[in-house]
This record gives sequence, structure tokens and C-alpha cells, in this order.
Amino acid sequence: MLPRAPRSFALFLALSVAWAPLSAMAQPAAAQVEIAAGDKATRAKDYAGALTHYQTANLASASARAQMGAADALYQLGRAGESYEAYNEVITSYGPKLGPVEKALVATRVKELAAKTGWVSIRVADPGAQVDLDGKSLGVSPVPVLVRVATGGHDIKVSQAGFAPFTSRADVAADGTAIIEVKLVPVASQGHVVVHASGTDPLRVILDGVDVGVTPWEADLPAGSHTIAGRSSSAQAEAQTVELSAGSRAMVDLVSSATAAHVQIRTNDGRGSIYLDGEMRGEGAFASDVAAGPHTVVVSRDGFQRFEKSMTLSERQTWAETVSLVPAVATGATVLEGERALEGTYGGVGFLGTAGLGGMGTELATDCTSLGATSCSTPAPLGGGAFGYVGWTWNPVGFELFVAGTGEDASQKAVYNGTTATGGPLVPASMPARTETFTFVRGGGMGAIRARATFQTRHIRGTVAGGVGLSFHEMVMKRSASDAAGDSNQYVPSGVSYLSPAISIEAAIQIRFTQALGLAIGLQLMADNASIAGSNSVPASHPLPFGTGGGTIPTPEYHLATGPQVVLGPFVGLAFGP
Repeated sequence: MLPRAPRSFALFLALSVAWAPLSAMAQPAAAQVEIAAGDKATRAKDYAGALTHYQTANLASASARAQMGAADALYQLGRAGESYEAYNEVITSYGPKLGPVEKALVATRVKELAAKTGWVSIRVADPGAQVDLDGKSLGVSPVPVLVRVATGGHDIKVSQAGFAPFTSRADVAADGTAIIEVKLVPVASQGHVVVHASGTDPLRVILDGVDVGVTPWEADLPAGSHTIAGRSSSAQAEAQTVELSAGSRAMVDLVSSATAAHVQIRTNDGRGSIYLDGEMRGEGAFASDVAAGPHTVVVSRDGFQRFEKSMTLSERQTWAETVSLVPAVATGATVLEGERALEGTYGGVGFLGTAGLGGMGTELATDCTSLGATSCSTPAPLGGGAFGYVGWTWNPVGFELFVAGTGEDASQKAVYNGTTATGGPLVPASMPARTETFTFVRGGGMGAIRARATFQTRHIRGTVAGGVGLSFHEMVMKRSASDAAGDSNQYVPSGVSYLSPAISIEAAIQIRFTQALGLAIGLQLMADNASIAGSNSVPASHPLPFGTGGGTIPTPEYHLATGPQVVLGPFVGLAFGP
């Protein structure tokens, strides 16, 4: 509650008496009656009754007299926020009509109440929600942007059908603003179900007749009745009915019973490879549960005729057989291997060493004399790298994506005899006498689409692959110069790079550990061109100081690589599939 202000109250009564004759001349009779009743209630200190009369008068005929009375009644009732807004309304609507005394009173009250009130801003994202402040309705959202309230804590509640109620508390500072962001959360209309299978083998979950996945499985489902069953190639689980309510959680444990058939195969001497449906399953003996339905058994062994048998098994049926292989020489039959089909996904990885064919085409290799050198030594680059590929083959040809990363370096040398030459634009580049050692380093990678042809026996597989793609390489150079007097100089320009079409060719022999895994040994050839796109040279620079006698070394343009770049190298790796 606000403290009473006897002097202000007395002043307000005096103003009321002075204003009464003037306001009565301009207001309807009903408004005059209510204002008179409000004045009487005010004198009796019945401020709640006075507020009702003044507000009724204002509704009948809005006036400064009725608004001022309502504002003062709210003030006396301690409703600081509403009183602040009521006095503001007096200033906004009737300011020019107020006399000096009334203006001073209103200004004093507004200043006093501003120190005892602040603003609450309730921002509701969803329209149509009921908003209550301290138990009193502010209406449905959107509500007023700012509501004036007394300083301190205030309770806020927002509710709407289909959403969980929102409650919060706003702490309002003097003449400050507390902002409450409201995001209503929908009330759950679904339940949650979790499905497990007893035993170690997973089951396919059949929800309301539809296969929705494999156990363990869980999901939100609409409230109501649902039927959940399970099955696999060798087992099934009885259907269960689950009743879900909104927000509930149900656990379903599927108990399976075997529906599988059983196969037992052995050879009479315990030797021979046994294949079931094209997959090797054992040597000499094999037993396992299998799905009911058609199956094919093959037994093979070098030097013996191939045994093959097809059957259709029903649920829980057991099929057992002992196979006696017949030597191939006894009948002249051709020995057939139980080899899996050369079709499907394959891939490989490997590490290789590389050696340049034809050199890198550096400035020393292509234009030694123009540099002013007496002689140049330009050995080919050496290096190494790694590669990998993956593809799909249709016997005997497949297509694959190939990627590789390599790095090489070459150490080359130019000798200058110090004799002044004539006739060349770079002369006297040969002076002073010195030896310049160059280190060229190149690194990068390539990607290509390749075709691969494969030919195989039981233990060896031969492959040839080739294709085209793109390559990218970065190159750097370091020049170290020295003379007999011990003077030295180093020049390291910025690196350059180039992009080029590329060719990849591979030939390999694979030693097969299993039908789908082998050790690969072979050669990789990779080629591109350093003069197509990008930069393969560093620009000429100012002569660099050399020695103590004030000499310099020219720094012409150096080509780090030009033309075709071909590397060839042996590799070792692993091959997978098909």
C-alpha cells in the first residue's frame, strides 16, 4: 500500500469543490450523479466505492474530473501501477485543460509513483492464450506490450487448451522493465513404446502389420491400441497388443520360438570345401540352423568331382547327409572349384615408391646454358605415396574410383666457372664462380575413374586397371649457392601449384589368402602436365648479395616443372572382394 498523503488529499478535495460547478455545466446528469457519489465516498475514505463511481462516470461521459478522481482513488488504494497509468491518462488526455495547481499535483504523483513502479512485458508467441498477472486477467494474447506494476515480484500465468500451463515470476525494479518470454509447450498426444527381443538374435518388428525395423526398436506412436509382433529368418514371436495413452511409455518383450530348419553335412574322409548357397561354410563338416526355404549345397575338392544338391526345407526340418566325393580321374570328369562369383564390390589400398620418368622439366634441365651455368646435373625425382580404390565388378570387368597422394623431391646442381660470357641476356650470370644446389619438392594427389579387368585362379589373381581424372600439385624450391672461399647464399621463393588432367595405369598380381582377401604386388603409373593450369614457375627477382666483396647472384625466373610429369613405381598393398 502507498502511504497516505493528507496534504495532497486535502488539496484534491479542495480542487473537487472548485471543479464541481464547472464540470457540472458540461457533463450529462448521470455522470454528474456518479461524480458526486464518488466525492462523497472519498470524503468518507471509501476509496473502493469512490473508484467505482468515478469509473462509471468516465464511462458515461469521459472527463478530466472523473479520470482525476479514479487516479486518486487508485493511489489511495495502493494500486500503484494502475494509479501511475491513470495519472498519465490525465496528462495525455486533459493536460492543456488543467490549471497550474492540478498540473503540479499530477506531476508530483507521477514522479512519486515512477520510483515505486516499473513495467512488465509479457510476450506470448501463441495467440489466444489467457494471460493472468497476480491472479488478475490481462485478457488473451496478444496482451498490451507494457503493463505498469508496483516494484517487486509478480506472478504470471499463461494457459491455453492443448498446451501445458506456463508460470513464471517477474522481478520489477523501480521504473525498470521485466520481460517475460512465453513459449507454450503442446500437451503430449502420443505414447512411447520400446521393443526388445528375448535371446541373442534380433527380430524384425511388425507394427500393426508393417515391418518397421529391427530390435531393439522404439518410437512415439499415436495413443490407442497397437499390435506388435516379431520375426526373423529362423524364428517368430507371437503378436502382443499394447494400449497407449497420451504421454505414457510401454515396454514390449518379444519372446521368439524357432522356425528354422537344420542342415548337417560332412564328407566321408573329413576333407573337402563345403559351400551353402554359394558361401564357404566349412572344411570336411558343417552344421547350422538355416532359414526355411530353398538351399543349395556344394562340396568341392581338388582332384574330385564336384558334388551339388538343392533342397527345399520346411520349418524345423533337419537335413543331414554324408558326401563321398568321386575322384575325377575315375570318370574323366573336369575338376570344378567351389569358387564364388567374380561380381560385387571390391577395393584395395597400397603404398608405393615413385621415380620420375623423363625428369621434372626444371629450368636446369631445359635451359642450363641460358642460366649462364657451365654444366647442370638434373637427376629424376624420387618419392612415394599411398593410394586406394573402390568399385563394382561384373566378371571380368569393373569400374572404380581411384585416389592417390604422392610426394617427390629432386636435388639438382648448376656449376658456374666465373668466366664472363657474351651474347646472352642473363650474362654475366656465370660470375662469380660458384656451385648452386637446387632442391625441388612436389606433393599432391589425383583422383580418377578407372576400368579394371580381372583374371583369377584359385590362388592367384591378375588385374590391369586404367583411367583418367584430375591431379593437383604444390611445388617449392630452395637454391643454395657456395664458392671456394666459403661464401654462401640461400634463395627460397614462394611455392607454386598446378592443376592438370591425369592418367592412371596399374598392373598387379594378387596372392589370395581367401576368396575375398589378397596381397597385391604391382606397378603404378601416374601422369599429368605441369604446363596446363596454375603456375609452374617463380618470377625473376632482384640480384641477391653474395660474398663479402659486394658481389651479387642473379635470380632469373625458375621453372620448377614443365610439360608431362610421369612417375612410375612399385607398390604393395591389400585387395578386398568381390
